[in-house]
Amino acid sequence: MNATYRLYDTESIRIAPDGFSFYKPDGDKTAVRHFANASGALLSTEAPQFFGDGTDVTVVVARHIPMLVPAELYDSAKDREYLSLQYDISRLGAIFADTMGAYKAVYFLTQNETDTLNRLPFPYKTVAETTLFHRFLCAQGNPTALFVAANPGFTDIVVTQKVEPLLVNRFSPAETEDTLYHVLNIVKQYNLRQPALYLRQFGEEGRKLPQLLKTYNLNPVIL
Repeated sequence: MNATYRLYDTESIRIAPDGFSFYKPDGDKTAVRHFANASGALLSTEAPQFFGDGTDVTVVVARHIPMLVPAELYDSAKDREYLSLQYDISRLGAIFADTMGAYKAVYFLTQNETDTLNRLPFPYKTVAETTLFHRFLCAQGNPTALFVAANPGFTDIVVTQKVEPLLVNRFSPAETEDTLYHVLNIVKQYNLRQPALYLRQFGEEGRKLPQLLKTYNLNPVIL
């Protein structure tokens, strides 16, 4: 991982479709533990051992991408309505909203996830993972930029122009070439000229992607 990049710069619990992970700073590195397809009971047991007192833990929600609602139109009383347009909310627990440029990014935890996290012996705050991607892109100061996060079974893409999100998208590629074609289509569709491209790979997903992108004159920064 690029030494200048810390996606999880505090103690963090990442909740994703394929399980959960723990992160915490360890000198100039990051200590990590992954739990694939693990139960909430295991999270409750392992988290206190990993974080100890856990004074500044962030829960990073990567299970889904948030709904973007223009901030000027956003009404927190309509959060359930917003989410129901895209997600099954029959097991809805807690709802959250981050700020992403001129938008509110609305996302949620299921009731089971909420109950599990509330049993932890330390407080926590939440953030959508795509919000972290957006914040990272804004901090780089590029006029136009893409963040591609390749995960087992899904890929997230965030596109920004200055500080505004142009696109927040998730798709399920069958193979690495699918991600390549998706990125190329976004570059063409949004008429992006020499966009800065940042690539984050979780696990072994997308290992061929950097070289494939370079064949199309897209030179990703590997994070």
